[in-house]
Amino acid sequence: MSRFFAHLVLMRPANIITAIADILLGFAASGSVQMILGDDTAYSSHPQLTNLYWLVAATIGLYGGGVVFNDVFDADLDRKERPERPIPSGAASRLSASLLGTLLLLAGVLAAFQVSSTSGLIAIAIAVLALVYDSFSKHYPVLGPLNMGACRGAIYCSV
Repeated sequence: MSRFFAHLVLMRPANIITAIADILLGFAASGSVQMILGDDTAYSSHPQLTNLYWLVAATIGLYGGGVVFNDVFDADLDRKERPERPIPSGAASRLSASLLGTLLLLAGVLAAFQVSSTSGLIAIAIAVLALVYDSFSKHYPVLGPLNMGACRGAIYCSV
């Protein structure tokens, strides 16, 4: 497995689509679609669409960074249970995965700040919640699902 492909696998791109769906649902539920359709502004340059693009970029960064750190924190367990994963197999190092996860989380936060300060602060909260989940709370039967629900639920607040 090439290093590039290994790092792409760490991001779980097929799962990122589910996070994008959360943003699209929040966008539709907020009434933004009706606002765009009822406005005379050209659709391609509508300010709400610009916000949507930034929020999609933010969720890609936040979700991607979160799942990369999941593999970083689970590397020892994966060595036993999933030796084919990128870190245990040696296709990616813990350091390179940590750098990728950090860059993705930072990109997600910066993209959210392009929409508003509130969206940026929510993105920071999501990044922290994801790291707490990956490093600690997923090992607890009640705290883990609550923590993950807070991560996914906070996405709706950013729209």
